[in-house]
Amino acid sequence: MKSIKVSVLLALMSTIRGNVGVIVLTILILVLIATNLLFVPSLLGGLVNSANDKVRYSFVGDLVVRPAGDKELLTNASELITQVEAVDGVAAVTFRNVTSASIELDDLRVRCEVYGINPERERQVLDIHQNMIEGNYLDGSDRDQILLGIQLAGADRPETELYDESLQKAHAGDVVEATFATGVKKKFTIKGIFYTESIPTDMQSFITEEDLLKIDPQVRNQAYSLNIKLAPNANSDYVAETIGGLRGNLKVLPWTSFAGLVQSMTDSFNIIRVILNVVNVLVAGFTIFIVTYIDVSGKRRQIGIQRAIGITPVSIALNYLIRGIFYSIIGLVLAILLFTNVIMPLEMQHPFHFPLGDVYLSLAQNDIVQAGIVLVSVSLVSSIIPVIGVLRIRILDAIWG
Repeated sequence: MKSIKVSVLLALMSTIRGNVGVIVLTILILVLIATNLLFVPSLLGGLVNSANDKVRYSFVGDLVVRPAGDKELLTNASELITQVEAVDGVAAVTFRNVTSASIELDDLRVRCEVYGINPERERQVLDIHQNMIEGNYLDGSDRDQILLGIQLAGADRPETELYDESLQKAHAGDVVEATFATGVKKKFTIKGIFYTESIPTDMQSFITEEDLLKIDPQVRNQAYSLNIKLAPNANSDYVAETIGGLRGNLKVLPWTSFAGLVQSMTDSFNIIRVILNVVNVLVAGFTIFIVTYIDVSGKRRQIGIQRAIGITPVSIALNYLIRGIFYSIIGLVLAILLFTNVIMPLEMQHPFHFPLGDVYLSLAQNDIVQAGIVLVSVSLVSSIIPVIGVLRIRILDAIWG
């Protein structure tokens, strides 16, 4: 206890009487390092959140109901939809049927999945209608109209990822011919083109359920899937379990089951995050080490006198450790204030734009804790190494240089 009191007093006096410029510069460097420790996971977290949102809000919804076993379609779909809508926590339900088709425009052709939908229900569950770049979304009364994703249409946008495999010059109002798996050929007018910035979604095409029934009458009152939007704060596990109990042949999947690409991205981002954090740790460690080494070297005689008058090596070492912790905590607090009050609001107004869309910084509490642990740990290690070297010198050698 006495050693701790002495070391605190030494740290206090060294800070008060120390070189203000060196102290400020050290803290500023630690602020920059701490800010970077916060920025990297926030940016990568924002990327993952953006990718997840694309899957959840434009591709599948919160939950997807499919038939279990070897069945391909949900039977008696109208009754099932009514039952699902009655489940506590369900906000909206849409149903889909799907068939494969080859769509032609002039001398270009693409193969894709064509979904038959109820446009009014789709609007309540997914946000594709909010991402139209040409034309308009489908209405329930539309006939012989089709929606195409940008990856299918091309729409004279060569920068599109799959432009070379698309129709390239398709625009709203053009007439395309679709040849379906059932053998039916039918012409459609492109009512609209959507661009959600999610490739799986933008490779889809949509027609009304009534048009699909003309192509494949056997799917009447059946559904390939039910896509569900949950109410805010709904318990997804409870809702999934309740829906699964409505019939014995249902498979209820969360949106995360369709986020395999996002998981791969997350794994890659974590590797990048580790590499960048290692660089930050090395910079922080060298910075504190150099500052402490210069300080210790300049005070070698003072340290020798302190030891000669009875101050223990433990107290002297703790003095530098306390100062290192103090500098790192001050640097971390200032970095958090800078990040949350300046950087994040500024980025909110001018977000980073990636192929997945706009990405907003997402700072989790775990990221702050981890940055604090890293910064304090590095400060401790970098502070103690040069001090140990001086404390090993004999007292007389230290005093006389």
